[in-house]
Amino acid sequence: MFKRSGKATRLLWEAVAARPARFLGAERRRGWVLYRWGTEFGPVVLAHTVRGEMGMTFPSHALLRELAKDAVALSVVEPDYNIPHGPSLEAIDAVGPDEYYGTTWRRLERVLGMPAPYWHSNLRDPELMMAWRPGAPTLHVPAVVVPDPGPLLRLAAEEPDGSHAALAALDTARRTVRSAAKSCHDEITEHVDTSEDIASIAIAARPLLPPEPATVAEEILRDGWRTILNRTDTLAAECARLGHVLGGTRYFPGSCKVTVDPASCAQAGQWASRLRPSPRTALATYLGDDRDQDILIDPVTDMPAVRTSDGSIETVAPQRLPAHSPLAALTIARRSVWVTTQDGTVFLAPQTGGGYTYGYSGGGPMALARLIDLLLKDITHAAPGFDGQRPPAGLDHATEEGWKDRTPPFALTRAELEALRDQ
Repeated sequence: MFKRSGKATRLLWEAVAARPARFLGAERRRGWVLYRWGTEFGPVVLAHTVRGEMGMTFPSHALLRELAKDAVALSVVEPDYNIPHGPSLEAIDAVGPDEYYGTTWRRLERVLGMPAPYWHSNLRDPELMMAWRPGAPTLHVPAVVVPDPGPLLRLAAEEPDGSHAALAALDTARRTVRSAAKSCHDEITEHVDTSEDIASIAIAARPLLPPEPATVAEEILRDGWRTILNRTDTLAAECARLGHVLGGTRYFPGSCKVTVDPASCAQAGQWASRLRPSPRTALATYLGDDRDQDILIDPVTDMPAVRTSDGSIETVAPQRLPAHSPLAALTIARRSVWVTTQDGTVFLAPQTGGGYTYGYSGGGPMALARLIDLLLKDITHAAPGFDGQRPPAGLDHATEEGWKDRTPPFALTRAELEALRDQ
């Protein structure tokens, strides 16, 4: 440990070098890029984790021995910020207690005699990081996007001009890339450029900031995703997984897995009886990745399904109903809700999030009340999300209190539901 007047202290906190250090280059280790300087106190190492390989890691004697056993001090750039000093730095000294301590870029510069490089976690390309040298100009690089939207771009490139599927895939990819770059840009602007230590930070890279994507009509995006999710190739399945993670599900025909007991009510049995064998579509990825599954499909909604060993059926609830007839009745069964239209067609209720429930005050009963209100107005309305909007008071009371003692399955006619809504 660094000593001053015979008293031990923290090197990267209190030491001040009399002369600039010599930069010794960069080194790649598993999960890390290391920058090394030869200082008058001995070798000092600054470490960045590489995105996707290591998470937040605090320095220790074991880490120092693993990464740079000859160093007198190791400092790790953490993913958070030490306001007002910029990105957080945690350090450990080779000599002394095995406990890390915080330092700042300005204090690090006092030891190195020069600004040290900072790479935002979304800009850490190991090859570019290895090429950095003191005084290097700031690079402008694309932000790292996880997961990689490459399959969406491949699908869009293979589609013909004007394809709605291409527009849907490209819109999701563009918004994801823009979001990653904008987040990185905003963090650097807010927490690094304005920090008190900015003169001691060599910002090695800034993100390329793409323009805000043009708005694509919702009908086009829904049609495009429907086309993708009806495909049976593996590229479409990859895009289905990416769309789920990257925010495309609002345009999916269905995105919520539901387990149905065909014996739970007559409506469930009627629905189960119309299922037909089907090729494995991309939407079936919601039911698992076992490509040996026997896939079924509801020919009315095109939603996939699989039978399980216990006799139940796993399926995907539609986000909206392809119905042409108004709601006639609603049936609440165990673990599922069913809509019957005036032309006699039975549908699994549209759904986007957690299950519909009743008999207590909470999100499930509120969502059920909102579903009823929406479908009474428009049978093709999208399923409600858990956005905190309150349904009409009569329906709210019915789902939370009024049906508390009812045992499923039970049904309510349109007239009964309208009476509750209009209370």
